[in-house]
Amino acid sequence: MRQNKLLIEKRSQTLKKKKEKIICINILLYGVFAIYMLLLIVILFRTQHQTRSINLIPFRGIVSYLSGEDLVSGKENTAVLHAFMLSNLLGNIVIFIPLGVYVTIFTQGKTIYKNTVLILFVSALVEIIQFTFKFGIGDVDDVILNTVGGLIGCTLCRLAYLICK
Repeated sequence: MRQNKLLIEKRSQTLKKKKEKIICINILLYGVFAIYMLLLIVILFRTQHQTRSINLIPFRGIVSYLSGEDLVSGKENTAVLHAFMLSNLLGNIVIFIPLGVYVTIFTQGKTIYKNTVLILFVSALVEIIQFTFKFGIGDVDDVILNTVGGLIGCTLCRLAYLICK
C-alpha cells in the first residue's frame, strides 16, 4: 500500500515537472514571438516618406535588382548599390522566415499551402499599410519575396517536425 502511494506521488511529481517545462517553453515561445513581431514592425514601418509610390508589376523590381539597373534612371548601378539591392531582396525573404515558422507552430494541422496563403495576406496587408501611410513603397515584389520567406519558414518547421518525430 505504501509502495503504491510512493509510486503515485512520484508520477504526480513527474507530471508536475512536465507541466512546468511546457509552461516555460510556451513563455519562451510567445516571448520570442512578441520580440520578433516588434522588430518586424520597426523594420517594416521605420521611415515615413513624403510621397506615395507603388509597383504593381510582378518581378519588375526583382529583375532590376538582379540586373543592377536603376528603375528610375535606367542606368547601370555601381557594385555597392547592386550589393544593397541584393541584400534588400534577401532581406525581404529572411525577415519572413520566422513568421512561417511561427504560423506553422501556431496553426498545427494546417497545410503548408494554407499557412503560406496566410503569410501572403499578412504581407499584402503590410504593403497596403506602407502605401497608405507613406511608410514605404507598396511593392508586389515585396509580397512575393515575403511569401517565399514565409514558405521557407513553414517548410523548415515541417521538416523539423518530421525529423524530430
